[in-house]
Amino acid sequence: MTEEKLAEVQNPDHSIFTPRERAVLRFATAMSQNETDNADALFEKMREFFDDAQLVEIGFTIATLHGMNIFNNMFGIEPESHAMESLTGTLVQDAAE
Repeated sequence: MTEEKLAEVQNPDHSIFTPRERAVLRFATAMSQNETDNADALFEKMREFFDDAQLVEIGFTIATLHGMNIFNNMFGIEPESHAMESLTGTLVQDAAE
């Protein structure tokens, strides 16, 4: 993921993102904020780009990272800059490909 895209990650409607990336960003936001009211529409949109196995992998990755963030916040663990750069670049890029 480019620095430009990373700067806009909180704005999935930005024109810098492809429709596929927008779907992933919206899905990740809904999962991390436990917003299930619109789950059917989110899954429908995600299925335009991903099969069931990919959806499970993306969902598991989001849930795992969210859980790690909660753990780290609770214990006051700060991420190392190189780890965050590597993790963000790899996982977001893989999910959007």
